[in-house]
Amino acid sequence: MVDTSERVTVRIPQDLLEKLKVIQQSKETPTISDTIREALERFIEMNLPPPNIRKVVVDLSRQDNLQLEEFVREGNSVSVDDAVRSAVREYIRTRLEQVSATSGRPRRDGETVAADGSTP
Repeated sequence: MVDTSERVTVRIPQDLLEKLKVIQQSKETPTISDTIREALERFIEMNLPPPNIRKVVVDLSRQDNLQLEEFVREGNSVSVDDAVRSAVREYIRTRLEQVSATSGRPRRDGETVAADGSTP
């Protein structure tokens, strides 16, 4: 197999390196380089998603995160990301139904129209 990677030298502050080492140990990544590569891949995913997708970062409490992980372990979802996506979709669907019921009638294209014909 041909190695298509290129070496890049980066200087980082000691405190950042220590944090990367903690992540490396917690994720059991073989090397610090692998940890940095994974971090760069995630950074690129967040900043260059496909045109039809917008990434959103959500900070959850440790307890909420543990509950989501348990939800996945029990087989209720394939991943934490999938569980969060499903929950957000369901929340939006429910809220749009509530708005539609209280402010007007739904249009054919799914957009809500208020009683006066304007869009909310």
